[in-house]
Amino acid sequence: MTVIPGLVRRAAAEVERHLREGAGVLVRAGRDLERSAELVRLLPALVERLSVVERSVRVQGAELRTIRNELDSLVGELNDRLLPRLDERMDDTERDLAAIATSLVRTGRETAGDHVRLEAAERRVADLRAKVAALEQRTGLWRDLQSTVTRFGDDLDAMRARMALRTAEPPPDTAPAPLQNLTDRPA
Repeated sequence: MTVIPGLVRRAAAEVERHLREGAGVLVRAGRDLERSAELVRLLPALVERLSVVERSVRVQGAELRTIRNELDSLVGELNDRLLPRLDERMDDTERDLAAIATSLVRTGRETAGDHVRLEAAERRVADLRAKVAALEQRTGLWRDLQSTVTRFGDDLDAMRARMALRTAEPPPDTAPAPLQNLTDRPA
């Protein structure tokens, strides 16, 4: 009969364990009841806070909807006012850019043509400068020749005047010496 007391001991140990667990659950439940009682006392204040938060959220939601409606209205007005003009402005800008590009291409061609004409003009100017320099040189030679001819004329006039004076004087008694050849002259 040793089996029954062992079973009884086990059953008693099991019951004791269950009782301890149950006591722990009761202690915890008691604590939870204390908390629950505390929460029940705080519940009206929490409900009041919650209602205040809900009201402020509703007010802010209404304000946000109002702002959203105003923004939608403003965007609509801006689209109605600006987009048609914006398309016109873009078209005008595209036309202006096309005109500028065409003008630049035309100017580039004209500049190339002007460059060729400028080079031709520079060559002509260089030729004219060379001709002017040659003309100035010839003019200088002509002036030198004129001054030489003028001096020669003055010398000739002076010689004529001397000769006229000699012919007016009586001839000397002695005959003039024969003229010597210019190449036979003593140096």
